[in-house]
Amino acid sequence: MAGATTIEVVKRKIQVLQQQADEAKERQAEAEVASLNRRIQLVEDELDCAKEHLATDLQKLEEAEKAADESERGMKVIENRALKDEEKMALQKLQLKEAKHIAEEADR
Repeated sequence: MAGATTIEVVKRKIQVLQQQADEAKERQAEAEVASLNRRIQLVEDELDCAKEHLATDLQKLEEAEKAADESERGMKVIENRALKDEEKMALQKLQLKEAKHIAEEADR
């Protein structure tokens, strides 16, 4: 009978140890899940931050593109004016040359 009791005690200890091992595994798994949840939250926060930066950068890019377009239009207007002014100057030089020639002819 003493042998049977010892076997029962050993079986009981094995059951207790198995239960403790199972509980330890469960705690470890729960800790891992909690850690992964924290990591997910951090990644989601980083994603939100990145999206905000992207939105801000896209808005700045759009504003810069508009400013560049306006500058380009302004530059074309100035180039057209300069071309017209050069044409006008060339015509005025020609008219001045003719006027000098006429004045010289009149003086003779």
